[in-house]
Amino acid sequence: MANATDIVKKGTVRWQDEFIERGVETLAAETRFYPNAMIGVDATGYYAKFDDTQAMIFAGVVTQDLGAPLLPASTAGDGTAKLRIQQPKRFELAIASVAVTDIGKKVYAVDDQTGTLSAATRTHANFVGHVVDVVASGIALVEPCYDGTAGNARYGVAKFLAATGNQTLSKYDLNRVIFCPNTGAHDVVLPAVADTQAGDWLQFVKTTADAAAVTLNPPDSETIDNATTLATIDARYDCAKVVSTGTEWVVVSRDIT
Repeated sequence: MANATDIVKKGTVRWQDEFIERGVETLAAETRFYPNAMIGVDATGYYAKFDDTQAMIFAGVVTQDLGAPLLPASTAGDGTAKLRIQQPKRFELAIASVAVTDIGKKVYAVDDQTGTLSAATRTHANFVGHVVDVVASGIALVEPCYDGTAGNARYGVAKFLAATGNQTLSKYDLNRVIFCPNTGAHDVVLPAVADTQAGDWLQFVKTTADAAAVTLNPPDSETIDNATTLATIDARYDCAKVVSTGTEWVVVSRDIT
């Protein structure tokens, strides 16, 4: 699938007729936003198409009242490109093979008009909400989550890292379970503590039998348990939960063999 190129022909259920208008991320070229397509907030704090190209939190869907606006090439925050969205109570979303037995399951974005029930198939595992009904073949009614990283904890949102290569976590990964199916040594850069609040956490679980360490690495000169890294997660089922104090990372629990 790919991002929308026309009106996303799905219904929405509104809380009330209120809209939010804010600036979009930097646009290198004119970009069209289609009604009912999903919108997120990216790391810059501006609106972006809610897909799997970058880490985001869910914000809403493009309103239908303005058609399909074509926004000009612009720089985030310069005031020249704003987008109006609505935050429906529930909305219809295409999810392959969704069934009534999937009601209650978590939904992650594939692109701005498509979801999936599997976080393991996504690079960023951008969380949408949960299935509340199935209205047609391959179409679910989804109740979205608008509370950002707080919703990660409330729903038990997960993310799977790639099997190889170093990894960098976003502030939008906070309060998630991070599964580490690594087949070689991993260096996992944690979110900067400046992007956290005291009490934000990350739970790491190594899922592969490969004898290769998952090294947790706070950025810059930040520390974890007053050290520059934590490199003891190196066997299958090793787990560690780290919590931000607002000034550093602390390991609050671990199950490491």
